[in-house]
Amino acid sequence: MHEFSVVSSLLENCERIAKENQASKVLAIHLEIGERSGVNPDLLKKAFLDFKVGSICEDAELFIVFVKVNLFCEDCKQSSEVVGINYTQCPLCGSPSVKMIKGNEMLLLRLEME
Repeated sequence: MHEFSVVSSLLENCERIAKENQASKVLAIHLEIGERSGVNPDLLKKAFLDFKVGSICEDAELFIVFVKVNLFCEDCKQSSEVVGINYTQCPLCGSPSVKMIKGNEMLLLRLEME
């Protein structure tokens, strides 16, 4: 379960950011996780609960925004949200000339610190 390594890295980054901002604790962590990021939000939450103990994030709540895949079609010049699992064709015109513009990221959006 690679969510453990993701949480470990997340906590390291939160600690670094908190120190840079002279914060004594992190109260909330806001993440954006894409549907195709390879990260399972439920497993991430469980790993976070286990790993935050004894860290600067011990009292922090984890908030996750789950993002669906969006594709941009080079042919019809439209972006659209993918419904289902076909990420290789434009859902509007059927063209294979698409690129994923949203849905494969994991972003730290915001930290609330004191």
